Amino acid sequence: MKKIKKIEKVTSVYDTWKPSDIAFIKAIEWSTNKLVINFYCQLRNRASGWPNLLADFFEITITFKNVSNLKLDFNGSGLHQVSGFDILDLSDNGLERMNFQIEDYEDDSINFSCEEIEINEVANPEKIFIV
Repeated sequence: MKKIKKIEKVTSVYDTWKPSDIAFIKAIEWSTNKLVINFYCQLRNRASGWPNLLADFFEITITFKNVSNLKLDFNGSGLHQVSGFDILDLSDNGLERMNFQIEDYEDDSINFSCEEIEINEVANPEKIFIV
């Protein structure tokens, strides 16, 4: 079983954090086999009516390395809401360089595989404004 590198950057502050707490994609940066995504998160178990646009969100930046089979399907501009984000562990499947499957299981707006995941940064909670 593969682990998300530096996961303690988020779990030390938000001990119940799960990938499904990701509510919005703020920014995506793609380079050769590497994808960096900035997300806005809100803990589902603490929010009344998730996502609660009146409550604070915290930003998390994650790097996905050796990305393959990338599929993005976004409409409009600005923040993109993700209703069902998940990170699945594929490491026991024996597929070379495919240890994780990343998906939006609600809307299928993002889907890809990768070899490695690393938490880069977790920012303090703040209000966000949806345009």
